Amino acid sequence: MKRFNRQRDLLLTFLADLGFLWALGYFGFGGWQTVFKLLPYYGFWALLVLGIVLFLLLYRSDYRIDLPLFFAGLLLGYWGEWWGTTRGVWTYWNGAQPPVYLPPLWGLGLLTVYRLSRFLTPPQRRTLPQWAKWAMTASFFVFPILAFARSFPLLARVDWRGRLDFNFFAGVLVTLALILPSFELEETFAIYLCGMLLGGIYEFLGTSIGEWTYITREVPPLWIAPLWGLAAAAMVRLAKGLRWLLSGGWKRRKID
Repeated sequence: MKRFNRQRDLLLTFLADLGFLWALGYFGFGGWQTVFKLLPYYGFWALLVLGIVLFLLLYRSDYRIDLPLFFAGLLLGYWGEWWGTTRGVWTYWNGAQPPVYLPPLWGLGLLTVYRLSRFLTPPQRRTLPQWAKWAMTASFFVFPILAFARSFPLLARVDWRGRLDFNFFAGVLVTLALILPSFELEETFAIYLCGMLLGGIYEFLGTSIGEWTYITREVPPLWIAPLWGLAAAAMVRLAKGLRWLLSGGWKRRKID
């Protein structure tokens, strides 16, 4: 029975990986034929980023973890893209609000962020020195403050009336509601840091080729990077909740 379950899990993981690769080629590039046309045009750095993305998508993949992550990224990514594009905070080349290909790419992006964060969080629990805990905690405030301070002159010129609406504040509350309960400092910090790193790379690539343009016209806007980190942390917590529901955890808790 254990052997059968293992073979089943390997098959389902393989099928999930194929689905992610298809989504990357179809939604990310409009087909793999387009990939081979675009990569020579953008050169070495495009090949490097694609190689890193493929490695992070496939390294130690597990459908039980990856599918909830993908759908959590897709769902919250759609909400964020809908708000940003309908309020004019950023605009895509085709004017879509949002483009249909973007939410699946949020799911793939979250997978890469989560996988990278696993390299920073060893499976064994360790006792961190107090200064490290304080530094990690401070980063959730320091990085956004520095990023927004750098972009403040441009942000101050924007008319934010009608943009910071109910949906914006609801998004902030949902993010906090997902991150703060049972807060795990080391894991959340790793996801936050990797979200800023990979999110910054994705933003730089997208804004530099004009696929999307922010209201501040920055390439890329620094104030987006911390938001990437926080969004990734919230999406991972949502994915854990989805996995808990799908595994029947709510039933066991009710019985207990």
